Amino acid sequence: MSAVWLQMELLVPAGRIEEVENRLLAAGAEAVSWLETEEAEPVFTQGQYWPRSRCQAIFGSPKNARKQLDSLLKDPDWQFLEPRIDELEEQDWVSRTQADFPVRQFGRLWIAPHWAEVPGDAIILRMEPGRAFGTGAHPTTALCLQYLEKRICGGESVVDYGCGSGILAIAALKLGAAQATGVDTDPVALQVARENAQQNSVDSRLRLFLPERDDQVPVRVLVANILAEPLVALAPVLAERVQEGGDIALSGVLHAQEMAVMAAYSAYFDFFAPQRDGDWSLLSGRRRKGVQDGNPVSAL
Repeated sequence: MSAVWLQMELLVPAGRIEEVENRLLAAGAEAVSWLETEEAEPVFTQGQYWPRSRCQAIFGSPKNARKQLDSLLKDPDWQFLEPRIDELEEQDWVSRTQADFPVRQFGRLWIAPHWAEVPGDAIILRMEPGRAFGTGAHPTTALCLQYLEKRICGGESVVDYGCGSGILAIAALKLGAAQATGVDTDPVALQVARENAQQNSVDSRLRLFLPERDDQVPVRVLVANILAEPLVALAPVLAERVQEGGDIALSGVLHAQEMAVMAAYSAYFDFFAPQRDGDWSLLSGRRRKGVQDGNPVSAL
């Protein structure tokens, strides 16, 4: 059987995402997807998804598409994107797309696309491929999901700071949290999080804010899956978002950065042993009672 689709795959720096997508669509791409690379890590920069993204563009009518793709490949700049073109059968395309998004289980919680089958008694969080960065594949996200699965017992208030796709806030709600708040610098991320919450029927319990509009109400549990540098800079802000006796989980931290991050929060929290996955760590702690702005509060 002859090929019915062509797929171009590229590795695209964050600053070229819009340009590359526009050129692919102009060349006749029927679908363009942006996926995490193996080295992907969380970002905390407005308008970006990952430092480098794996782009997959699907073209019908291979004979005509080949001419369009050849014209793109003549551009020297595109050679730096490591382009690869594959011929796909209809069935191959579907199965390969599905293989990129396997079901992932975190205790009671299952992360699955709409086509995947999961046990009938599972707590299911549906996430779909595309631009919804944050699907549970990266170790930093997986560490947070493992933490929430153990920590959420029911009725908690939760903040997901740097929420991206909203996966952590939605997971907390699925696990029984009463209310969750997602905060992100990127309005596009907030829209993606809202759509994901609607798909999972938890949108009535999820509030979404840009940082400057965050209501800053203290909560029982806060998770922040960003990077060590912004975590250190945000320490006073995030600490004050956690109730006395409440819990914090900080991810996006390399092993060598653990001490620096914990030091930034040491005036507010007592930390537990780090949880690790590959090169990455999750730091969890409990907010001390009687401490405000990093200083003891007088009992008088």
